[in-house]
Amino acid sequence: MESSGNVILDTMPNLAHPLFSAPVDVIDAEMVRGFLDLELEESFTVDYKRGFDSAAETVAAMANTYSGLILIGVDARQSDKNLPGPLVGVKAIDKDRLVSKMATTFDPPGWTPDVTPVTVDDKLLLVVRIDPDTVPRPLFHQGAVRIRLDGRNATADRRLVEVMFQQADAVSPQTYFSDPRFAPDNHAAPHNREAYRTTPPDLVIRAAASRPLRRNSARLRLHGTTVDALIQALSAPSFTGGHVLPERLHLFARRVDAQQYQEPWAIDPEHGHAWLVRLAAGHQAPSTQDGPRVRLECTVSLANNGTSLDVFFDLLFWTQGQKIADDLWVQGCYEAVRALTHDALPTLTERLLGTSLTPAPPIELHIASGKREQPSLDDTLSTECLGQRTGTGGLRRGTDYLPDELVATGDLSQAVTEALRNIALDWRYLHPHLPLMHD
Repeated sequence: MESSGNVILDTMPNLAHPLFSAPVDVIDAEMVRGFLDLELEESFTVDYKRGFDSAAETVAAMANTYSGLILIGVDARQSDKNLPGPLVGVKAIDKDRLVSKMATTFDPPGWTPDVTPVTVDDKLLLVVRIDPDTVPRPLFHQGAVRIRLDGRNATADRRLVEVMFQQADAVSPQTYFSDPRFAPDNHAAPHNREAYRTTPPDLVIRAAASRPLRRNSARLRLHGTTVDALIQALSAPSFTGGHVLPERLHLFARRVDAQQYQEPWAIDPEHGHAWLVRLAAGHQAPSTQDGPRVRLECTVSLANNGTSLDVFFDLLFWTQGQKIADDLWVQGCYEAVRALTHDALPTLTERLLGTSLTPAPPIELHIASGKREQPSLDDTLSTECLGQRTGTGGLRRGTDYLPDELVATGDLSQAVTEALRNIALDWRYLHPHLPLMHD
C-alpha cells in the first residue's frame, strides 16, 4: 500500500501525487514520468508549458490562488490542448532565465518558487512548484495581481486585491500557529458539540485541516450530493446495499468495547445546513451498559464567510473512569489522521474545487479532554509508553502539526509519530517509545 517516499496511486487514488510536495532532492525522472502518465488536464493546480516565456504569469496566478505545479518542456496534445503531449524539452540556461524573469517582474521582489531541472526521456524539463507557505500574497506580476481559474489565468479585481492585503495583514503565510477554532476543548468555538453538554466525552482525538477556497466561494454550498459523497468516502459498502463503517474503523471501535453495536454515518440533526454539516457514526453503547464507548464525528464547515473549508475528524471517548491503553489512543491518532487525509479531504476538495490532486493543507493533531471542568488527561490516558516524565503539573491538551513532507509522500504513520513525539515533549516526556501504528 505504502512504501518509503512513494505512493501507489492505483491503490490509494485519493492521495495527492508526491511531485506536489516531495523534497526537491528526491524529485527524479521516475516521479515526473509517473505524474505525466496520469494524463491530468490543466487545472487550478496543474499547467504544462512548451517553453518558459509565459510561465512567470502562471506562477503568479497559482501563487495567489491554490499554488500548484508547472511542467515546462511539455507540449500540448494535438487532440486536446489541456492534456500533456510530446516532451520537447528546454535548454539548460532556461532555468536561470526563468528565475531572472520572475525576480524582475514579481512584486514584492525576492520571492521565486522551486525550479528543478529533471531529464525525462532524454529531454530536459523544468519542474516549477509553488509552495503556498512561502508566497508573499498578494503577488503582483508586471503591476497586476493574477489569479488561477480552472486551467487558465485571469486578473484579480480591486475587491479581491483588498481581501488579499487584509489576509496578509492578519497572518503571516510563513508561520503556522495552532488555530484556536480547531481546539477540541475550546468551548466558545461554534463547532463545540452542544448535544454532549450533559455528558461530555472524557477524551477527544481530533485531526483538523483548513483549505482556502476561491474568491467566489461565498456562493458555494454543501449540497446533498457533496454530503452523500463524503458519507460514501467514509464508509464501506454493506451486503444489504447500504453503508457501514470501514473494517479498520469497525475493528478499532470494537477494541474499545466488543459489545457495542455499529451505527452508520448520519447527519447530526443539530448540524445539517448549507455551511456546516456534522456527520456522526461509530459504536454507541446501549444505555444499560456502563463500559467505555467511542463515537466518530466528521465536521465540515465553509468558514470565514465562505473563504475556507474547515474539516475535523474526531474520535470521542467516554472512558467510565478507565484509562485508555497506550496502543489504543496512539492508534486512534493515526485513524483520525488517515480518515481525514485519505477520505474526507480528497472527496470534499474534488467536490468543491473540481480536483482532489492538490497538496494537502497543514494537518493539525489534537488530544484533549472534552470536559470544561476537568481539562487534565492524567486519569484518561495511559502514558507508560512515554517513559519517565521530567516535569510536573497536570497533563493538558496536546497539539502539533504533522510534517508536510511525510503527509505528501503518504507516510502517515511516521507523520503521526513525529507529531506525537513533539506532543510528548510538550508534556515533558523526553524519550517516548510509541507503539507501532497499523496501516
